[in-house]
Amino acid sequence: MAEDGQVQLVLFELQGEIYGVEAMKVQEIVLRGRETVIPRAPDYVIGIMNLRGRVIPVVDLLRRFSLGNAHETATQVVVVELRGSQVGFIVDLVTEVLNVPLAKMEPPPETVVDGPVRSVSAILQLGDRLASVLDLDLAFATEELATEFALATQAGAR
Repeated sequence: MAEDGQVQLVLFELQGEIYGVEAMKVQEIVLRGRETVIPRAPDYVIGIMNLRGRVIPVVDLLRRFSLGNAHETATQVVVVELRGSQVGFIVDLVTEVLNVPLAKMEPPPETVVDGPVRSVSAILQLGDRLASVLDLDLAFATEELATEFALATQAGAR
């Protein structure tokens, strides 16, 4: 989070819902191409992609959160850094980059922070809509990321 009482968020849509991630984590946004499927990968890892010679895993956040499947509607890949490695996640559309005062971000209600929702670090009111601000470090356990990156590395070495 920013020191000046604000945070810059990249907002995106997934099946009509708005989500955000800290812009500092986002390395780039690219058009979605064709992913290469990796056998025995976790079901939310839809494959790998070649990003300028580097092989990275591509994740469906909706599958990860047991909220459905974004695979059919997603048009873009948001590439982020997680624990020193790159990972892409598919989104329907990146809508904006927004500077938000920290005071406008509220913690998620305690009654809904169990299970996969623990990855929602804040709720942001955008007019009459709400955006879930994701903490991607919490969304992906260290062991899971290690497995995904190992699969991507093995596939890239072939």
